[in-house]
Amino acid sequence: MDVLSLKRYVDARARHADARRLEDLLDRIIPRPALHARFVNTLARMEYVGVRKMLKSRRAERLDLDGLQHLLDEAVHALRLKKAATALGAASAARVTTFSDADTLAGDAGEAYFQALDRRAEVALAALEGNDRAEANYLLTSAAIEVRAQSFYPIYEQRLRAHGAPFSVSAITKDEDRHLEEMSQRLQLVLGDERLGLEAVLAEEELLYGRFLAEAEAAVGASLSLGLSLSLSKEPRRAVGG
Repeated sequence: MDVLSLKRYVDARARHADARRLEDLLDRIIPRPALHARFVNTLARMEYVGVRKMLKSRRAERLDLDGLQHLLDEAVHALRLKKAATALGAASAARVTTFSDADTLAGDAGEAYFQALDRRAEVALAALEGNDRAEANYLLTSAAIEVRAQSFYPIYEQRLRAHGAPFSVSAITKDEDRHLEEMSQRLQLVLGDERLGLEAVLAEEELLYGRFLAEAEAAVGASLSLGLSLSLSKEPRRAVGG
C-alpha cells in the first residue's frame, strides 16, 4: 500500500455527492456567526475526541517521534478551532464554552461518528491479538479519518474564503496531508499487502459521515426555524379593523 492508494480514496470522496451536500451546508452556516461558532466548536470537539482516542490506544512501546507529533498536531487543531469558535461566539452572543451538545452543532452526532468508526475497526481486526491489534485499530481508524479530513478541510477552506470568513483552516489541511502519508506507510508495515479491514472501514466511514451530515443539516434547519419563529413573535401586532 503506497501513499497514492489512500489519496485515491480522498479523490473519490471529493467527487461524492456528499461533497456537494457539505458545500450547501457550509453556505447556510458560515454567513450566520452564531451557527458558525457552534459548528466550529463541533469540529474542535471531534479533533479533541481524536486526541483522546490516540492517548488511550497508543502504547509506550509503539509510540515514536512521529506518533507524538501526530498527537500534538491534533491537539493544536482542537485548540485553533476552539479559539475560532470562541471568537465567533463572542461576536454573535453564541455560547460555545464547552463541548456539550448545546454548545455545538450536532456535536453528539460528531462524536458518535468517531465512536462508531472505532468500533467498526475493532470488528475488522477481530483476528489480531495483543499490541498488534491495538496499533492496527489506531491505524485503521486514523487512516479513515485522515482520508475524510483531506476531503473535508479543502472544501471548508474554499467556502470560508468565498464568504470572507475571519480565519483559515489551510494549516490543518497541510498537517492532515502529512498524517495521511504516515498512516499509509504504517498500515503497510502492520497489515501488509492484504489491507486487512481497510476497505470495510472506509466503506463504513462513508456511511457514518453521511449520517453526521444529515444530523448537521437537521440541526441547521431547526435553528433557522427557531430563529424565524422568534423573529415573528417579536413583530408588533397590527390592529384589526380601522
